[in-house]
Amino acid sequence: MSGLPNWLTPAALGVSLLVNLGLGGYVAGQHLRADPPRQERSQERPRFERPEGMPEISREDRREVRGLMRQGFESAQAELAARREAEARFALVLAAENFDREAAEVALRELRDADVMLRDRIGLEVLSGISELSPDQRAWVAWILSGPKDSHGKHRKKDKKPPTPPEGEPPPR
Repeated sequence: MSGLPNWLTPAALGVSLLVNLGLGGYVAGQHLRADPPRQERSQERPRFERPEGMPEISREDRREVRGLMRQGFESAQAELAARREAEARFALVLAAENFDREAAEVALRELRDADVMLRDRIGLEVLSGISELSPDQRAWVAWILSGPKDSHGKHRKKDKKPPTPPEGEPPPR
């Protein structure tokens, strides 16, 4: 006889059986699981809707616009790194134990300057290739570069109405 205890062989076979049943159940469950209906899957993916007043352009035209924009962003990596550094410095100044207003103003100016440099670099790079685009494609580039938008693709700034002055006072400039 072997030197194994009598209870070890049935226990090992039982554990092996349980592992195999569990693994088989998992594999069968993955294959038998129902896929969500097509309607549900399409709702999970966000749909981009063309902004009001924007011309319809073909997929190939959109691909060209994206390529030009990508080229602009790729050319601005140094400016993007400088902006991130300025942002980090600004955050450090604000989080310092002893708040220094002058240092915060300097850091804020540096961050604003870095933002301007980044946008200028991207814009200039995009302008270098924009003459090859159609007027409709240029309209899309203008919309993309024109600033922040809300989740519906509308400009945030234009959605806000200016406050109305109290009666008898001139409107603010």
